[in-house]
Parts: sequence; C-alpha cells; structure tokens
Amino acid sequence: MEKFNLKQRLGKGAQGSVFLVLDKASGDQYVLKKVECNDETEANKAFKEVMALQDLKHSYICGYKEFFVTWDKEESAMFVCIVMDYYPMGDLDRLLKKKREKKEKIEELVLKKWFGQMLEALVFVHKKQVIHRDLKPSNIFLTKDLNVSIGDFGVATVMGDARTRTRTTVGSMNWMAPEVLERPYDERSDVWSLGCIMLEMATCGFLNSQAIAGVLFEIKQSPTQLEETLKQVGKDYSADMCQLIRTMLRRNFQQRPSAVEMVDLPYVKECLGLSNSALVGKKKEKQMNAKTVAKGANEDAVVAFMKENADNEISITNALSHLNGLKVTKLKDETKKFVIQLMKTHMSEKALQIEASRLLLTIAAAADVEEDADDYIFSAEVIAVVCLGMKSHVSSKELQSINSLLLKTIALNEEAAGLIGLQGGIQDILSTMRAFPEDAEVCGNCCSALSCLTINDKNLEIMREEKGVIDLMNAMDTHEKEASVIDFACSALWGLSLEDENVEMMAERKAAEVLLNAIVIHEKNPDVVKNACMALTTLVGESEESAFAALNNDGGKSGLVIVQEVYQHHKDNPDVVENICLFFVEIAEYGKLTGTRNIVFTLC
Repeated sequence: MEKFNLKQRLGKGAQGSVFLVLDKASGDQYVLKKVECNDETEANKAFKEVMALQDLKHSYICGYKEFFVTWDKEESAMFVCIVMDYYPMGDLDRLLKKKREKKEKIEELVLKKWFGQMLEALVFVHKKQVIHRDLKPSNIFLTKDLNVSIGDFGVATVMGDARTRTRTTVGSMNWMAPEVLERPYDERSDVWSLGCIMLEMATCGFLNSQAIAGVLFEIKQSPTQLEETLKQVGKDYSADMCQLIRTMLRRNFQQRPSAVEMVDLPYVKECLGLSNSALVGKKKEKQMNAKTVAKGANEDAVVAFMKENADNEISITNALSHLNGLKVTKLKDETKKFVIQLMKTHMSEKALQIEASRLLLTIAAAADVEEDADDYIFSAEVIAVVCLGMKSHVSSKELQSINSLLLKTIALNEEAAGLIGLQGGIQDILSTMRAFPEDAEVCGNCCSALSCLTINDKNLEIMREEKGVIDLMNAMDTHEKEASVIDFACSALWGLSLEDENVEMMAERKAAEVLLNAIVIHEKNPDVVKNACMALTTLVGESEESAFAALNNDGGKSGLVIVQEVYQHHKDNPDVVENICLFFVEIAEYGKLTGTRNIVFTLC
C-alpha cells in the first residue's frame, strides 16, 4: 500500500471495497480493490488465484498493474489487493441509467460493436481457462474512444477448479445463469450473463431499472417472458439480434453455446468485424468470376467442381442446385462430409445453405431409418450444422422451414432424435414457430418435427423447460383450419402429456376444448381425429380438470357427443376407432357415467 495514495472510496460490494488511488511514482490513477480474507491461508490461496489474471492482457480487458496481500491494522483484517486500470468514462451501468432516464435507445451498430468486443474478450479468457463469474454492466468499462473493456476478474475462478466444485456465488442474481446454484460454473454461465447485458442494452429505451430487473429474474423461470420482451425489442432492432439474445439466454446450459462456438454465427462475425477482430480475419471481397457446373455432370464431376471452387460461394451454390436438379437420393459419405464442411465454411451465405439443406433433406428422406441407422446423415456433425443454419438465418422463412423438416426427418432415427435435443434443435424449432406464427407451412413443419422429437424422454424434459406446450397451443389457435398443423400439433401434445407439468399447462390453456374443436372442424380427416383422440385420452387420464372440461365443453356440445358423432365418419377405420374407444374407456372412469359405458360397449 506504500506505493499508492488513497484518493477516494468508489464503492463497496460483496467482493470487497474499491478505491481510486494515485501511484506515487508515476502520478497515474488506478483502481484498487481490497478483498477481505478470513486468515492468511485463505489469503495466500486467493492470491494464487488472482495471479492467473496477470496473463489477461487484451485490448478489451481491463489491465492489471499489481497484486499483493496486506494486513490492515485499522480493520484488523487480511486483504488481497488488486490494482487495475481506471476508466474516467465510467462503466456501462452508469451509461444505461442515463439512457433509461431519457428513454433513449442505443443504436444497433453500437450494440454490435460492443458485443463483438465483449465476446472477443470472453473467447480470450475462456481459452486461458478463466471464467469471469460476475459479468454485469458495472463490470464493463468504457474507454475514451468508446470501446468497452471487461474488468473485475478479481475473484474469478480458474476453470479447472470450477468444474470440480461449486463455489459460493459472488455475482448479482440478476445476471447469474440459472444453473449456477445447482452445479459448478463453466464458460457457458458467462454467455448467459452476456445475454443479460445485451438484453439490458436493447431495452434501455423502454424499460426502467426496476422493470429490467424483473425481466432478468423472470426469464430464468419462463421463456415466455423472454419472448414477450423480445417482441418489444424487435420493434427497434433486427431479428438477428433478437435471435442472438435468445440463443445466449437458453435456460438449459447444455443447449447454450460457448463463446467460441458463437463466433461461427454470421451476425456475430459482423459484430466482430466492426472492430477488425482477428477471430474472423479479413473480410473477403465478393468474387465475381462465379462458374457453373457443366450440364450432365454426375456426382463425381460435381464434387470435383466444388473442390476446385471451394472458396467461391456462388459456384458452390450453383453446384448444389445442380445436384438438387438431378434429384439424387444417395451420396457417398465422403461427399456428404464435404457438403457439411462447405456449409460450415460458408455459413453466412443463405442461398448456399438453402440448396445444401434441400439436398440433405432429399437424402435423409430416402434413407432407411433401420438399415441405414449408421448413415452419416444422422450424425451429430450434420445436426450441428443444420441447427447452426437455423440460428444464423433466423429471418429466412424458407431456410427455417426446410431445416425444421430436415430435423424432423433425421429425428426418425431414435438416436439422432436425442442428438437434436442435445444440440439445441428443439429451441431452434420453437424459435422458428415464434418468429413466423402466422405462416401455416412453417408452423406445420415445426409441429411435425416436434411430434417426432417428443418421443425421446430427454427431449420431453427440454420441451417442458421451454414451455413448448404453449407454442403448440398457439399454433392450434392460429391455424385451427389447417389440417397439417393440427394433425402434428395433436401428435406432439400427446407425447408431451406424458409429463405432469405439461398436463398442468394443457389444463390451464383448456387443451381439452381445443382438441375437441379440432375434431369438430376436421371431423372427416382420419389423421386429425386419431391424433386428437389419442391426445385427449392421455390428457383426461392424467387431469381431472381436463376430463370434466371435455365432458362439459364450454364451446358447445359435450365431448361425448362430439366423439360419438365423429365415429360415424370413421367406423370402418380400425386405427381411428381404436383411439375413439380408448377415449371413452378413459373418460368413463369419472363418476357414474353409465351412458359412456354403453357407448363404449356399442362402439367396441
């Protein structure tokens, strides 16, 4: 402490006291943070931890001048002291408060620049095996040239240690990832915090401090709160930015990307490019000398052409279009792998992604799920690229629709269905439904994919956490006359009804009445009637509330009458009749429904 003069106390928090100090030798100002320790042993241990920070030298990270341990005679306590750079422009928290007072938004270009700088800093520290653990606006400092600098790594934990034990949390609850109270921190916990910061910056024009604090708390409990907030954000900012926030704020950390993985997203590359980040390299000039593959070229010739023109996005797109024109249903594994590599390399090219996904869809649809179970088309590598494409081009209705159908086709393979859940594919599909709620084709493809994915137990858990029931019910309300949407939504609801929490959500949203309404509107459609009755059977079997709702049906005729009448249209279809009978058997368990038992006896 002898090297510095204390000028003023800047604050005190859970981590310690913070002072503005003057270096006696140079006259420069610094910030000194004192972290109290219980004893010398704890102080030495903490000192070893913070010494790892001396390697954190980066343009967008607060510089650290010195670390030392001292005994404070006045307070009779041992302290670890961290001396770091001082930022007279203040921190992001102060800036946001000023913006909120004026109800003034921050331009998206500025947000993109700051996000790119913060992400670059996180990629750097995570590669150094360090997690910040307390990322929030008050720890993001502004430089004189209005760049950002992440600071306050003073109590960060070395990553190897963080994976083996859970340490008492030191960060504010508002920005803390949902999982940190239940499991050790990892780098994805920092990504959640970064998502919270982006949401704060994007809402400062219309939410005050109390309101955003409430939102940050609620989104840990319910993704619907996030979606409601993003609807407002979407009025001022791009769909791509909303999707970026949505991706970082995935409540299930296993489906949340790491900072390194996020670099592959085209929107993120744009953000990084604003500060000429080395993570994305120099921006390539658009190539004008695009070539077209020769007419009549076979698979081998097309592959050779693509290898010769691998850096030219337009040439590759032309080649993939040629393969689609040939209507090929099978490709060699090495060709599939090459196509996937091209998709990863040119992720920002929407047209290329669409042609490649069309090709993969044709191949997946032609594959035999049992005989070709080990086909590369069902691999984690393919699924990862398909999901990345959905995250990268959230505003492309065409690509979202194709990739939802592609995931559905891949999910017919049971093992692949589980991989889709692990890769975050369910959240990607739900995001698509939320982005295009009025488009029947998109919603139909999404519901179709979910109907296959919900057969997997782990995916049921993800759907429950994401409250996917609400999305399915919304789709049924919006597209009640679209048989394809209703058919697959009913099938997905049946799978979800195997989980108690989902049953409760269905009861709250009056799912029994919605399913009966679907039967009335599509009474002559065997698939809708079969799946709606199947979902109804499970629902009334698990929920007394839904059973009585089906019996009374506030919308009109009793469910008994509706299903009895629809039987007349399908009495020669054994599959439909079976589900109708199962519904009556289940509903007959409630009260003395003698009439119901007679109906069952008559029909069966």
